[in-house]
Amino acid sequence: MPAATPRLYVAITPHGYGHLSMTGAVLDALRARRPDVAVTVETTLPDSVVRARVPADATLVAETEDFGLVMRDATIFDAAASAARYRALHADWDGVVDRAARRMAAQAPDAVLSNVGYVALAAAARLGIPAVALGPFTWAHIVRAHCALGPDAPVLLETMTRAYASARAVLAATPGLPLDDLPNARPIGPVGQPVPARPDALRRELGVGPETRLAVVTFGGVASGISLESWPRESGWLWLVRGGVAPDHPDARDMAALPHWSFPEIVAASDAVVTKLGYGMAMECGLNQRPTVYWPRADGWIEEPYLRDWLARHAPLAAVPPERLRTGVILEDLEAVTRRPPPGPPPRATGADEAAAVLDDILSGG
Repeated sequence: MPAATPRLYVAITPHGYGHLSMTGAVLDALRARRPDVAVTVETTLPDSVVRARVPADATLVAETEDFGLVMRDATIFDAAASAARYRALHADWDGVVDRAARRMAAQAPDAVLSNVGYVALAAAARLGIPAVALGPFTWAHIVRAHCALGPDAPVLLETMTRAYASARAVLAATPGLPLDDLPNARPIGPVGQPVPARPDALRRELGVGPETRLAVVTFGGVASGISLESWPRESGWLWLVRGGVAPDHPDARDMAALPHWSFPEIVAASDAVVTKLGYGMAMECGLNQRPTVYWPRADGWIEEPYLRDWLARHAPLAAVPPERLRTGVILEDLEAVTRRPPPGPPPRATGADEAAAVLDDILSGG
């Protein structure tokens, strides 16, 4: 009798695109080890964005209790609204976990990977399914640092922490927060996928010559409130936009109009990147050593120093105040950052294969 097909249930936080890009790299590494693994992906990110990052035959489940944080714009979260949503989520915790468990059980998985929500981990524990968390932080760490939960805080945070502690391992990706307070934390390397740089091919696709420089402008899938209307025209730069930036500029192109190019390939072929520092963008820019101009967070986001310091070791990096991004006064910043050489060698993206090895062991009965 042939062996049963191993089944993996993957829950991805729909908070920007970084959790998805990390997870996609791990799934590719797992499929290289286990081509037969069947994948189900739970997330409410747009189907087209998800399909570009996960195996083509993956089953998508567009339902989740996970939300991450409520954002005001690309770099400022709403602490009060986020705290209110967490209190509401935990008001019927058993019911929430039951719904997640029923949805999960319908796919009959052999293992669960969560990046990096804790409801899926609690559901897996309730079903007796081995689970792994993956991420540069946990939502327990983020909520503890940023959300005033009021008198319910100790109980809510204990519930979150207990869910993470139920996992076989919490794979703490580099760069990220130290997760030393979790006994099952397991550090792994950077999680990403290096791709070849093909700038000449991208320029041909765009119909521009070698004199035109290409800048990726994106803020990670969260509305930025930035319009390119006031950005320079005929400056020698072509703005390739996605993720919270509208292409309302004669020198802008929507990356959606490049269906044969993946986002990592576009980043690798660009001359510079204008972005905020989330894990996915820091990884794409660092692996490809792309000169990066970034919008610094104004909300004290505890992950940003780890991403910034890591990226600064691998790519030319400069912070630009949001008012200059809004008015397009960034040409001097772009000129300066593109003149600088990479500060060191490119990083080795070992984390995807390390995570895939953990999942492979679990799917093999380990």
